[in-house]
Amino acid sequence: MAKMITIEGGEGVGKSTQAERLAAWLRERGHEVVMTREPGGSVGAEQIRALLVQGVTERWEPITEALLHSAARRDHISRTVLPALERGA
Repeated sequence: MAKMITIEGGEGVGKSTQAERLAAWLRERGHEVVMTREPGGSVGAEQIRALLVQGVTERWEPITEALLHSAARRDHISRTVLPALERGA
């Protein structure tokens, strides 16, 4: 049975380091691991991420930024996460 593990935390607290360690440990045990990120993780979501992280921070109204995050998440889930889980990764 496939599992999805998320690692949460603020900027610079070591999420990537811990995720890499966990992925290596799981791979050593024969599991297929798909590492991804949010916002991002698929072609469309990465394009939306660029809109969110580049440029002046005040350029989006809060609701617009929330909608962009939601759009990125939807693309990421449908194109990256669900296909990986369906194949047992």
